[in-house]
Amino acid sequence: MSKTTIKDVAKVAGVSVTSVSRVLNNRGYISDQLKGKVIQAIEDLNYTPNEIARSLYKNETKAIALIIPTNLNPFFSELTFYIEKELANLGYHLYVCNSLNDSNKEKIYLELLSEKKVDGIIVGSHNMDIKEYDKISGNIVSIERKINDRIPMIISDNYLGGKLATEELINNDCKSILCITGDQDESSPANNRLVAYSQVMKKNRLKEYIYRMPFTDTREEKTKKIRSIFEEDITFDGVFAGDDLTARYVIQVAESLGLKIHKDLSVVGYDGTSLIRNLFPEIVTVVQPLERIAIKSVEILLDMIKGKEVKSEYIFKVELSN
Repeated sequence: MSKTTIKDVAKVAGVSVTSVSRVLNNRGYISDQLKGKVIQAIEDLNYTPNEIARSLYKNETKAIALIIPTNLNPFFSELTFYIEKELANLGYHLYVCNSLNDSNKEKIYLELLSEKKVDGIIVGSHNMDIKEYDKISGNIVSIERKINDRIPMIISDNYLGGKLATEELINNDCKSILCITGDQDESSPANNRLVAYSQVMKKNRLKEYIYRMPFTDTREEKTKKIRSIFEEDITFDGVFAGDDLTARYVIQVAESLGLKIHKDLSVVGYDGTSLIRNLFPEIVTVVQPLERIAIKSVEILLDMIKGKEVKSEYIFKVELSN
């Protein structure tokens, strides 16, 4: 007995092979009538895989979207890798959406959910002025972003990370410590790193020095700003950088000015991605458990898709690597 083909499905349904393909892949405009004919033909012919028909009946796409600022950043690149790996193991496809911190791009990507082109969205990028999140009733999980009370959030312990980083610098006898942080909103979980820095500095009766550097700044812009900081009258002997790339830029600028790392200047970064730790093992950094965060984000999103109850917040412990 010959195996049933897509041509057989098209013939029984009375439609073209292209139409069957569009239904199976959920691409292009598909009328309910056409979809019904194809699904019925699939069932009548027991067309393999039957999972396709069941997915169509459940209005599932077996696809998830991930919105990130850019996968050129090591943090988001590694996060994407682990999320895609976990989803693939569970039979899902991943659409990676680089928002480039553009609100309009992010709004377009959100339409994937409202148009039912994906079953859910994992958000690693959130422009604070976007109100569409409050209107969407679909399944969304956020990583390191506080969007609203309805959307579950997967985060690392940012306060602990800030505390570990600042205490590490103080333990290295640093007295003048600069904290380079992003321009995130005060409601952002990452802001707790700055809160911890401030509290540890006050506890040790040290003056705070805070410099905000937008995430969207280019490497050249960040390097120029860092150089201008070191050329000012204030002499820093410690720097807590908000991410490992910024920590690397600080080290490069400092060395170009004749400073010896660990002797004249101590630097602590944040994220601890495999790429940075392998390329620059000399960087002391706060390590986030990216693989565990990625796996948990997938788990929570799929639970939501299945209609299960989930918590509003999941926090993972960080550690200092040196």
